[in-house]
Amino acid sequence: MQMRWPWLLLLATLLVVVLAVLASLQVRWINDLSAADEQRRRGALDFAARRLADDVTREAMRVHDAFDQAPRDPGDLVRRYEGWKASAREPKLIDAIYAADAAGLSRLDVAKGSLEPVPWNDAFDAVRPALRAGPDAPPARRTPIIPQIPAVMVPLRPEPPPRPEPPFGGGPPPFRPGRPQDVTFAFRPRRGVLLVTLDRGAIEALVRDFAGGTLPSEEYDVRVVSGDARNDAEVVAPMLNAGPLREGPDAPPAYWRLLVRPRGVALAEVVAKARRENLAVSFGILALLLGSFVLLAVLARRAERLRVQQLEFVAGITHELNTPLAALTSAGQNLADGIVSERAQVERYGSMIVKESHRLSDTVAQVLDFAGMQSRGAPARLAPVDVRAVVEDAVAQCGWLAEEAKVKIETDVAGALPAVDGDADALTRAVQNLVANAIRHGGEGGWVGVRAVGEGGSVAITVEDRGPGVAARDVKHLFEPFYRGRGAERTRGSGLGLAIVQRIAAAHGGTIEVVRQRQRGAAFTLRIPEVQHA
Repeated sequence: MQMRWPWLLLLATLLVVVLAVLASLQVRWINDLSAADEQRRRGALDFAARRLADDVTREAMRVHDAFDQAPRDPGDLVRRYEGWKASAREPKLIDAIYAADAAGLSRLDVAKGSLEPVPWNDAFDAVRPALRAGPDAPPARRTPIIPQIPAVMVPLRPEPPPRPEPPFGGGPPPFRPGRPQDVTFAFRPRRGVLLVTLDRGAIEALVRDFAGGTLPSEEYDVRVVSGDARNDAEVVAPMLNAGPLREGPDAPPAYWRLLVRPRGVALAEVVAKARRENLAVSFGILALLLGSFVLLAVLARRAERLRVQQLEFVAGITHELNTPLAALTSAGQNLADGIVSERAQVERYGSMIVKESHRLSDTVAQVLDFAGMQSRGAPARLAPVDVRAVVEDAVAQCGWLAEEAKVKIETDVAGALPAVDGDADALTRAVQNLVANAIRHGGEGGWVGVRAVGEGGSVAITVEDRGPGVAARDVKHLFEPFYRGRGAERTRGSGLGLAIVQRIAAAHGGTIEVVRQRQRGAAFTLRIPEVQHA
């Protein structure tokens, strides 16, 4: 056994190192997993937000497609408006329709079917460059949406130039060689655009409508902001902008933005909570593995100790049985062979045979009692038991052992002692084991006392001696089967006496306790409840 412990210690150290490495790898893996999870969640949320913004922008582009290349004819404009409105997802998206050219600004009156001149709106200054004609005209916008208004700019169909009247009444002017022509035919077409302004409330209604199919409303908050509004969202997507959202001081402002954030808790906190849960589960598994190893080590140690105790028990029982059997065999053989013939010798041999028979019977009875208690936890018979009779029977059965050890047994049983409820034979065996144990291990004091008194609803039977007492390190193991304390090797025994006493006490609902008295011996007190029925 001593050779195994260094290997077990080495194995335990190796296991602790492996668990530490596993814990470090798990922490690193969970951190990477959390970062990847946050990136995945944020990417999915960004994709959903951009898809939602594109849906709203696409709905605005349908306005452009409905009026693309429309003539400057109020009736045609009204028909196009009514056609768009019949198929639009949000009919209130168009707030007003304006026709703008170099001559001025007109507003379409849908009810009257006419273009009514209105003063120029300073908010439309962004479209002035598009109204200029000629080679110096700026390039066309990448998208027809003007987010600052907001409005959709649609070019009107160019009007054909007017045909000039001939100046000479019938035909073309006469050709005069060497002279410049008097009339030129260079005409510049009239250039104009439609400005279809969008309603802000309708834009927000579109966002809410599209968000219902893209983002679960119970998990996310979606807001639409314009201009320099504060950005406190997890994901930002540009919407109704002239170009893509870019970073940097020279990047154009994203005037319209879609802000998305998880409802209640930030995305980073959700990922952090999941990380903490994963760490708790991982460390719980590692702790379970470590606890299992410790439990296996403790159980292996206990099994080894029980194995050694059982081997010692077998050796002790063999010795306990072999010694009286050898004495009985020798005495019987001597008597049978007629070697012993004198009366005094015969009496001595007879007395020895009786004592060894008692010892043999006591050993066998202890083994049988312990084996029987392993299969039953309650006393076989329940009846009122006279404690005085129990004490007297137990002391009488130990008389031969006290005589052999030259120990005086004194009994003190209180008068009018209440009866206890239990098995008289089992209680007698318990008191007998306590008395025999005191004689064997404390008999050098030459005195053993047995006292029985009533205490608060129970009867206390105390057996004490004046021997060397009980070592402190043996107290917690005294009632274990096969355990023999320090110094017990000087006396014969199986290590079952006190274990049997404890099982009998537990079966009767009582207790057994020991009081260490290093200077004057030890005292064992057995407490059994009084009888509870008539």
